[in-house]
Amino acid sequence: MYLPYKQGQPDLTKLFVEMFGLVMPEKVAEAVVRKDVRPIFDPVTRDLIRIIMPFESRSEVMTLTVDKGWVTEASVEDVKLLPGVHRTIFRLADGDWVAREIVKDVRAGRAKFVVNSGDVVWWGNQGLTLADSPYWKRVNDTMLTQLPAPDGEMRAAGLEGRWFIGVGNHEVWGDPRIEGVLSAVPHLKTLGVTPDRLIYKFDFRGVRFIVLWSGKYDYRSPSLWDADRPKYAEQMQQLQQWMDEAKAAGIRKTFLVFHYPVFARSGLGPIPAPDNPHKLIASYAKDIEIVVFNGHVHTTEIYDVDGVKYLMLGGGGAEQDPILSGRTSIKVPADYPPDLYWKGQPPTEEYNYVLVDVKPGQNTKLTLNRFRPGSAEPFGTEELFR
Repeated sequence: MYLPYKQGQPDLTKLFVEMFGLVMPEKVAEAVVRKDVRPIFDPVTRDLIRIIMPFESRSEVMTLTVDKGWVTEASVEDVKLLPGVHRTIFRLADGDWVAREIVKDVRAGRAKFVVNSGDVVWWGNQGLTLADSPYWKRVNDTMLTQLPAPDGEMRAAGLEGRWFIGVGNHEVWGDPRIEGVLSAVPHLKTLGVTPDRLIYKFDFRGVRFIVLWSGKYDYRSPSLWDADRPKYAEQMQQLQQWMDEAKAAGIRKTFLVFHYPVFARSGLGPIPAPDNPHKLIASYAKDIEIVVFNGHVHTTEIYDVDGVKYLMLGGGGAEQDPILSGRTSIKVPADYPPDLYWKGQPPTEEYNYVLVDVKPGQNTKLTLNRFRPGSAEPFGTEELFR
């Protein structure tokens, strides 16, 4: 979050009411903010430097550290389960590490372009576009302007940029017409993206990329596929058409990108039935190698189900609430697919991204590069699905 406030400014209270309003009714949010959110200001500069506030349960207290307006670190104490223990769940600098490494790989030719599964900004309530949104300006400065221009091969494939996004719920929070997305990533317009249609596809080097939209956030069912541009049924019809076209054209690899996870064992959980697209996706697995990239839950999990590889990559830089005690797992059926990343161990704080290598006639190679703060071996690389 970006909170460039000084002591005495009333806008800070209003902003926190809007923020808490995402997860609770507005009147309740206002009461919570006035009672339980405590800002701390520098006595000399009067700048906001720390915020102590409730987190997701009644016993959790979050502390935000603020520097030059930006929240640089977040920690949580559960006064009931682990009193006195403050678990860090967010470090701004480590998300910046992910961005720098990705840019480095693209510049070096190790990767051709970047695909993101959404939630790269906080919201649109502090500005919508590159001209006035501090969040899109930060994305632009740390990633978009650092990437080289597309080369001739990409332009021949109709790709006029190096960065592609599946719109997440945060991109439409306070910005329902996705003005921020379209101002920062205008080349998506050439692929058919409009404020009324948030899905698109393209082909590159024998791979079909299909990007869908799973919808805005509803605190009553936080992973519900409630998209309306287009609605779920229409998106599934379009997905089927695009998959059939790929199959008929002899395309043997398809990468699907959308925000909410098909499978998840922690955090906000997976897309609930009946609007979970796994059965439709898996029906093509015997003819096409399919890899699905999701986000939303702020940790990493991977699954191999019915011939489809699923990667839930929520460790790119957001706050990692699934590492907290009592929330490292959710209740799932006994026969639920296993997570092949943590392999039954509780998730830890980790920042990562995945490199995807595609060669004709070979299985797709997926390599995860990671950074674990405080670990005896903080940097690591792991080939997934080996």
